[in-house]
Amino acid sequence: MSEETGKATEDKIFEAARDVFHEQGYGGARMQEIADRAGINKALLHYYYRSKDKLFEAVFHVSAMRVVPQIVGVLTAEMPLREKIERFVHTYIDQIVANPHVPGFILQELRRNPNRLRQFVGELARDKFAGIAQDIEEAVARGEIRPIEAPHLLANILGLCVFPFIARPMLQTVVGFDDAAYDAFLEARKQEVTAFILNALEP
Repeated sequence: MSEETGKATEDKIFEAARDVFHEQGYGGARMQEIADRAGINKALLHYYYRSKDKLFEAVFHVSAMRVVPQIVGVLTAEMPLREKIERFVHTYIDQIVANPHVPGFILQELRRNPNRLRQFVGELARDKFAGIAQDIEEAVARGEIRPIEAPHLLANILGLCVFPFIARPMLQTVVGFDDAAYDAFLEARKQEVTAFILNALEP
């Protein structure tokens, strides 16, 4: 098997596994179905990935690495806090729009293997939160924003950003949006969430 052919096969496996894990979760996913969707036999699938756990770990890591570093990188950017909050919201929503399967993967991993997720996030963001926390404390001290603890602010931002992705089927049904309308709604969330957070921080 040539290197080019091997890479193409691995890409097919990744895409098939990503779709199956996203649709059915780790527990419902079957290696045979992943092989079928990739257009290969199960023996070849096991040649690339010895077990379902190894395959899930690989797919999760690649998927998360497409999103998390870009989001975490905003936290260390040199800019005023309000601008940083706006950049964080826009980057977060843009990255999830481009990789909509990632929130599902993260929720699965939180339920199934929280220690692995804790280690993964810690490696990427361990020193980043201290910086944004200091930015918040200094902005409070200067009277630029109302007193708020950094964990609460971060939880508020993440919750407002990620919930419309996790709850998309429910929200689409409730508000009556088709896919195009909901995509437009997600785009509008960047401005809405930013304005909501900044208004809530007024001293």
